[in-house]
Amino acid sequence: MLATIRRVVAVFVLLCFVASFISWGVAEPWAGLWWVERLQFVPALLGTWSGRAWAAVILGALLFLTLLFGRVFCSWLCPLGILQDLANRAARPCPGKRKGSGVRFARNHPWLRGTMALLAFGGLAAGSVGLLSWLDPYSMAARAMASIANPLITFLLQGEEAAQAAWLRYGTAGAVVAAFFLALPLGLAVWRGRLYCNTICPVGAVLGALSRFAPLAPRIDKSACGRCGACMKACKAQAIDLKTGRVDSSRCVSCYNCLSACSRGAMRLRQKGGEHPVSAPAPERVDSSRRAFLGLGIASVAGAALPELPQAAPSSNPAEVGTNEGTFAVPAGAQSAERFFSHCTGCGLCVTHCPTGVLRPGLLSFKPWLHYSYASCDPDCMTCSQACPTGALLPLSLAEKRRTQIGLVRYEQKNCRVWTQGEPCGQCVTAVRCPTGALVAQEVNVPTVHADACRGCRRCSSVCPVGAITRVEVEGRERKLAVIDRSKCIGCGACASACRPQAISLTPLTVPKLAHPEKCIGCGACEHVCPVRRPAALYVVPRARHLKTAGE
Repeated sequence: MLATIRRVVAVFVLLCFVASFISWGVAEPWAGLWWVERLQFVPALLGTWSGRAWAAVILGALLFLTLLFGRVFCSWLCPLGILQDLANRAARPCPGKRKGSGVRFARNHPWLRGTMALLAFGGLAAGSVGLLSWLDPYSMAARAMASIANPLITFLLQGEEAAQAAWLRYGTAGAVVAAFFLALPLGLAVWRGRLYCNTICPVGAVLGALSRFAPLAPRIDKSACGRCGACMKACKAQAIDLKTGRVDSSRCVSCYNCLSACSRGAMRLRQKGGEHPVSAPAPERVDSSRRAFLGLGIASVAGAALPELPQAAPSSNPAEVGTNEGTFAVPAGAQSAERFFSHCTGCGLCVTHCPTGVLRPGLLSFKPWLHYSYASCDPDCMTCSQACPTGALLPLSLAEKRRTQIGLVRYEQKNCRVWTQGEPCGQCVTAVRCPTGALVAQEVNVPTVHADACRGCRRCSSVCPVGAITRVEVEGRERKLAVIDRSKCIGCGACASACRPQAISLTPLTVPKLAHPEKCIGCGACEHVCPVRRPAALYVVPRARHLKTAGE
């Protein structure tokens, strides 16, 4: 009965988990399903670290249930654990019905689990979530949902165009990386059931340590046991030892399959007489395949530690920190780039539901930041901070979102096509109106020198207030030719007025002007529409620490 209830709950949780990663643009009918992510262990832990009360309540509830019933989280709520069960079930449709169809008891390796947990949570205590984000079961499953399942489901529901937009957020490389890390636990599940959960998973190690003496964990009543082996074959965690009649509670994931498999009723949630034996399996021959798997685990640790590097927090250069300039533009609820990258596990929930598509993940760490070349950040949108389950993005009110400066726009006149080519543009101030009024349109008179009429006098250079005009020698001319440095020119028109032969003409054009830098929030709307790229004429300089602007 309990196993059937567990299966129903697990399927419901998995369906809600998958549905919560379906992107629907601006309208989000699945936003109410984000509770699934908040019930996960690592998001609740990081949310508690961020000071969120609901996360502390959920974390306390998960720990209490573990102390009472054992590792119920692993079979009932963990999406990666449920996916492993499905993979194992697909490989063995009828476990226990025929010889060799199920898994057997295996030696416990608590030192391996302890090492993984120490490295992952020790790094978290040191301010780095890099290793934990790659070993965390929720984040592993979430990345696969965001990069693979979401585009596929979007294709079935909305068509090819919407699916292509969803696919481009992660791209082929992101999908391949996510698929590789998901294939590892699923492949191990086909081979040996919950092998990943009981060897590498840091969450499983912590919950396993707490569940060793859980009073309501499955136990064997030796007086009723007929040693038929049905419970052992049904155990997906390889935690039942018939030789000693004990269940290793540290590895038992409380799926209750053993209770359903036992025809004698010898498997119970507590043993007669109140005795709660602890697993102490008899010594057995060392399995070489386990040694090979140990090497695989060590290799995975070395590889998982690397992806944190490209997403490092802002530069440690004193000059850069002094000006509050950072390397990555992160959403308003992050407070700072350093805090954001130390809390984000790269699950991709914010990337999936970003209505404009400005949030894009890193190739290695999957931690997102704002890419204004794709889109701009809507000042009235708070989807990412509402969706974030780890507290990396704190919730903001609409007024706070509109006043939080995540970056400051910078205008490079020397790269603007208005000055370099003398052509009309003004898209940054005419095509997209600055939402805060920080960037305004400015009319300037762009001068152009006509070489055939220029006599090489010094009138224009002598009246230029900024020294933007110089005279250079040109082959075939007796006198020097006036040349305008457009990166210095302010468009005052004094040079044209002073030129007697009228060799300088003026073209009235529109250019941007940062009239109110204290109002700029770094939304990137102006940068997104700027047609000049690399080097850009208009771009946002990220803030290492977010500031509050003067208001709307």
